[in-house]
Amino acid sequence: MKFLGTKPLETDNCYLRKLHINDAEMLFDNVFADPKVSRYMSWNCYNNVNDVVNYLTKWQDYYKKNECYWGVFLKEDNTLIGTIYLYPENINANLGFISYCFGSRFWGKGFATETVKAVLKYGFHYLEYNNITTFCAKSNYRSKRVLERLGFTCEGIMRMRDKTDFGYEDCMYYSLLSSEFVN
Repeated sequence: MKFLGTKPLETDNCYLRKLHINDAEMLFDNVFADPKVSRYMSWNCYNNVNDVVNYLTKWQDYYKKNECYWGVFLKEDNTLIGTIYLYPENINANLGFISYCFGSRFWGKGFATETVKAVLKYGFHYLEYNNITTFCAKSNYRSKRVLERLGFTCEGIMRMRDKTDFGYEDCMYYSLLSSEFVN
């Protein structure tokens, strides 16, 4: 497994890059303050831009350690629409974990599928992961559809694994092997 950090990536409609402090306002407005997003997450909506600035300040140090965390931007107008995080969960097994989050205004347009696929390609082809896993709340049917479109296999359900706006929820665990990934 290699540790190459967050490299710029591009898809048909989006580009992915490291997040900077000056992205805080757009990240707040389009993603982190969106109650439709946080309802499926174990975190609450951010209350102000300063919280996002603090979050992104910490990320500047993580980037120095070759962590992989992208901001997802629309090519047409440079709008920040989401984030994708890929990190090593078990180095000895070349096992990675992927997480993604998109503002609700951008759901249902194929951006998540398109950009997560680009990050999976980076993870399998360049970082040399053998397996990439993830999970989502059972109620998050949109995220489940993204994972299934990308070829992930549901490995099982962990009962009451997370707490969302709907209360304690079961989570669906998924994995995708390098040998199963289709470019």
